[in-house]
Amino acid sequence: MKFFEVHKLHAAEARLALAVDTIVERHRTAGRTLTWRLVHEIEKEALKALEEAGDLDRKYVRMLRSSRWGYVPRVNQPADLRCHDALPVTLTLIRKAYHTLH
Repeated sequence: MKFFEVHKLHAAEARLALAVDTIVERHRTAGRTLTWRLVHEIEKEALKALEEAGDLDRKYVRMLRSSRWGYVPRVNQPADLRCHDALPVTLTLIRKAYHTLH
């Protein structure tokens, strides 16, 4: 039986935060408004970067996906993540990065 190793999840989350910050900085510099579709693009790109690095357990990287938490719209309307208290890890990191990296 394989057990859940929380340190591996924390490692994946820390690396995801770094990837999200880099990607968000690029989009903010380009002047892009944070839309729900862009949220999905950022998440997809960040998770792909972690999986391609190959040094993290893929099972824990997959746990960070927002699709595991429920429906997040894929529309080109501005994403207001401030009014949501409970967000998946990736969306929380995107919200924090998009609103603090000026």
